[in-house]
Amino acid sequence: MDTQKTKIIFYAKRNFGEKMNASFDFIKENWKPILKYTTYLLLPLCLLQALSLNGLMSGTLNMASLQQNPGVAPGLASFGIMFFVSYGAMLLCAMIGGVLISSLLYALVQLYNSREERLVGITMKELKAPLMHNIKRSFILILVLIPITIGAFALIAVLGSLMPFLLIFLIPGFIAFMIPIMLLPSIYLFEKEGVWAAFTKTFRLGFATWGGIFAIVFVMGIIAGILQGITMTPWYVATIVKYMFTLSDPGSAVGVSPLYNLLVYLLAILQSFGTYLAMTFTLVGLAYQYAHANEVVGNVSVESDIEQFEQL
Repeated sequence: MDTQKTKIIFYAKRNFGEKMNASFDFIKENWKPILKYTTYLLLPLCLLQALSLNGLMSGTLNMASLQQNPGVAPGLASFGIMFFVSYGAMLLCAMIGGVLISSLLYALVQLYNSREERLVGITMKELKAPLMHNIKRSFILILVLIPITIGAFALIAVLGSLMPFLLIFLIPGFIAFMIPIMLLPSIYLFEKEGVWAAFTKTFRLGFATWGGIFAIVFVMGIIAGILQGITMTPWYVATIVKYMFTLSDPGSAVGVSPLYNLLVYLLAILQSFGTYLAMTFTLVGLAYQYAHANEVVGNVSVESDIEQFEQL
């Protein structure tokens, strides 16, 4: 039975506690559609991500085993090609997964704001249009952010190597610069702004509400970390057990048993899926932080947001 009596207003000025309450209320009211569509979209990806995760661990275990032999010199080649293939596959899966979970959650928030019945009875047919719209814009953001991020790191590395004392200012400055960027996905997905216009608005809203963004990311990050740890611990323990048996006896039944390997794989799926579910708290928190910042700085009403969304 739905315990949320009043629809959560999206665009509203809120203090920190009210933003947290709005975020938790949204998740509590809509946890069923969130879980349902997260499972539809992310579980197939997690099946692949779990393979790459275990491939990474197998490469690490192989390296650890080789280092037990005095005649083997450690090096990148000792990891094996499967390690690097798995690493690349995991990065790709993580990127796609991040796009899917953020696009899904923000599509659900958009539909919640625009539908009289909120998310009650929401179907994939209704969800498809805003979801595909968000996925497309999320990939555009990634294509823009990757070269910018690489350039920023390269600039810091070059300046740091030429004048090491500048790192005292460059690293804190980079961190301070990244806090407003946290609002960029919300701005770009909730509005019709182009990429560069969204960047401009990100800094205008982000620096004006820098403390609120930091507080939301910090607190929601702790909650997400705890939840992620709960789903990660079984896989981590099983992997450590496999590691110990591999080192003590490479031919151990535990190390090569298909059933045990299947268990580790299933736990890796749980770990990957739990990671995406845990991201829900930070992403929803940032959505309501954006709505607060937009109302404080931009003075945008919820009616105009609904009107823009219905024109998609």
